[in-house]
Amino acid sequence: MSLFKRNINYLPYKPMSRWRKLALSTWRTSEEASFYGWVDFEAKPIMEVINRLQQSGTKISPTAIAAKGVAVAIANYNRVNGVIRFGRIYHRQSVDIFFQVAPDDSGDNLTGIVIRGCDKKSLEEIHAEIKQRAEKIRGGEDDFAGFGEVMKYIPTFMIGWMQRLVSFICYQLNIWSPAFGIPQDAFGSAMVTSVGMLGIQRGFAPLLPFVECPIIVAIGKIEQKPVVRDGKVEIIDVLPVCATMDHRLVDGVGASKMMKALKGYFQEPY
Repeated sequence: MSLFKRNINYLPYKPMSRWRKLALSTWRTSEEASFYGWVDFEAKPIMEVINRLQQSGTKISPTAIAAKGVAVAIANYNRVNGVIRFGRIYHRQSVDIFFQVAPDDSGDNLTGIVIRGCDKKSLEEIHAEIKQRAEKIRGGEDDFAGFGEVMKYIPTFMIGWMQRLVSFICYQLNIWSPAFGIPQDAFGSAMVTSVGMLGIQRGFAPLLPFVECPIIVAIGKIEQKPVVRDGKVEIIDVLPVCATMDHRLVDGVGASKMMKALKGYFQEPY
């Protein structure tokens, strides 16, 4: 196996618009450019899919279903599926979604997995891959283990420098090596996490400054909510979906198109 590889496979570069150049020069980091939004989606179609799959022995979570929806939304507006390198935006060849995984019940550790080509996989395939790889992590096979072991011996004040160095090599230079102790293209196009499993109805997660991942979606807890339909108040189950996005890659038009695609998916997720 080669010691060094490309970290990410990109599509051929396309020149940016004047607005996109202005956005990149206005906000230097994802922290500066973060903006937030949430939508409450009717949960009935999601619950129907969960019940349908459960009857066939597949116990899928709302988070996995929502992650497929996020992948479909990104594929529908692929301009957001990019990485900023040396003042230019390079777009990925595939839509890959990162899931956070807790390797144990201590709450002290977090790791994760990436589902490659998530928009093209069925819900059953996504569930099976998450389950298989999460079991491996809890069994001690963690792709981030090498990096975690290195951090044990590095003073806290130096970890930030190390993160930035690895980030520069992986994303700006687009070089990856197994010696880094992290998976190739470790965080994908977008990150999806569940706050609902913690009993939190809504919550926004921060973008990671050393990761070129412009979208992180937090899936909330399904709850009942009054809505008005045809002038009448109804009580329905809703699934809150909260997103933090990098305004350098995601603007209002892009967010709107993604939300429309996500809404269409949630109306018929199977």
